Amino acid sequence: MAQAEQVKFVLRLPPSLHRKIKKSAKSNNTSMNKEITNILNESFAGSSVEVTLKDLVKRLEKKKVI
Repeated sequence: MAQAEQVKFVLRLPPSLHRKIKKSAKSNNTSMNKEITNILNESFAGSSVEVTLKDLVKRLEKKKVI
């Protein structure tokens, strides 16, 4: 199976944030890289859901369903 293309990205973090990510990765039994990727994916997915819900509420209000 072919692996998806990945981009290497250097990121500077304050020591306190580094410790938090390291601790979270350890508790989730994953690497720090994967933990950061998961956090970012969840962050973008959450805003997408929020936008979709707001749009749905507007449409329902327009149709006077709610």
